[in-house]
Amino acid sequence: MNRQQWKDLLESIGFIAIIASLVFVGIESRNSTKQAALNTQALEIAAYQELMSNIDEINALSLQSESTAAVMSRLWPDEGDDLDAFRANRVLYILFRHGDLAFFMYERGAIDESRLRSALAILPIQTQVGRDFWTARKKSSFTESYVNYVDQMIADLEERESSN
Repeated sequence: MNRQQWKDLLESIGFIAIIASLVFVGIESRNSTKQAALNTQALEIAAYQELMSNIDEINALSLQSESTAAVMSRLWPDEGDDLDAFRANRVLYILFRHGDLAFFMYERGAIDESRLRSALAILPIQTQVGRDFWTARKKSSFTESYVNYVDQMIADLEERESSN
């Protein structure tokens, strides 16, 4: 090979190397963007999980002692004076908040629908007490998308009950 052919060959190799490095940088950039999105999602889920945990702890206080329940019931007078009913409502809030967290994770793609359904199995929507609680508090306490999902679960359950 003469000098010009060597020069052309080396230039071609250099050009291919530049193209390969640009492709590599593009792939790494895309992977970094995906990783940043996953990290952001994980932080959102962790923050929401912490918030739900705090709400659960507040609701659980009323279950630990009757005197605490009496004090707390004065903070939410619309739930009546019956301490047992108030405490039952706190349990229902904990259960439906558990579902809300699972639904949030589902919306963020952290769990699939089968895991969501499994997590929502704890919801007391088979009972009239659970359905009454849900009907009374769903609009003011939960997101529209979660409300729609649980409402559909209840509608499906009622349809199965009526066909039996």
